[in-house]
Amino acid sequence: MSNTYNITGSGSLLSQIMRGLFLVAAAIGSFFMLAFSAAFAFFVIAGIVVLGLVIFAFLWGRAKLFGKPFGPRAQFEAARKDMEAQFGAAHKDDEVAGDGPIIEARRTPEGWSVDD
Repeated sequence: MSNTYNITGSGSLLSQIMRGLFLVAAAIGSFFMLAFSAAFAFFVIAGIVVLGLVIFAFLWGRAKLFGKPFGPRAQFEAARKDMEAQFGAAHKDDEVAGDGPIIEARRTPEGWSVDD
């Protein structure tokens, strides 16, 4: 045979009141712990955002001060303009050399044809 024990206690009115008070105190304590951890997380995230904004402002100001493009899109556009300027200069050199205008030609069964 086995013996069974009542683990809830004697069940008197005083023990039930104490159990209820302990439950309320634990609930209030857990709420404050939740609020504290949420506030801590909020301040950590806010600090990261502020740090990111400070770094962005520093890099943006440095780019404006030295006249350099800021960001990948601006750097790409600057490189594209440089390439177009170099290609345009090379293309103008070809025109100066007297090669004439560029004409589109197409292949026909009779040979090559250039139509206006």
